[in-house]
Amino acid sequence: MIKKLFNNFLNSLNGLKIVFKEYSFILELILGIFLIPYIFLSNIDFTHKIILFVLYFLLLAFEILNTSIEKLCDKITKEHDLDIKNIKDLSSAAVFLTLLILVVTFFITL
Repeated sequence: MIKKLFNNFLNSLNGLKIVFKEYSFILELILGIFLIPYIFLSNIDFTHKIILFVLYFLLLAFEILNTSIEKLCDKITKEHDLDIKNIKDLSSAAVFLTLLILVVTFFITL
């Protein structure tokens, strides 16, 4: 059981290594360089701090899912396919909505 958990951990680290090469993920990490200190140093309510923190990590998680969907679609075909374009657009929309909610929540806390 411990070996299985360790292998799962290694797989997760490998996934992070892959996503660290993605431009969008790097931009979102840069956003975190500014957001995380704001969360900890600001005088906003503790509940708002938790919400911002959770939303930021949800954004990163959605970006990872978006990247995996894009890579899976590219594995199926690299040729232009309307269905695959729609699938990629849908996963991108999930990232966008998460980012939008994070930004709105951030401005509410100012």
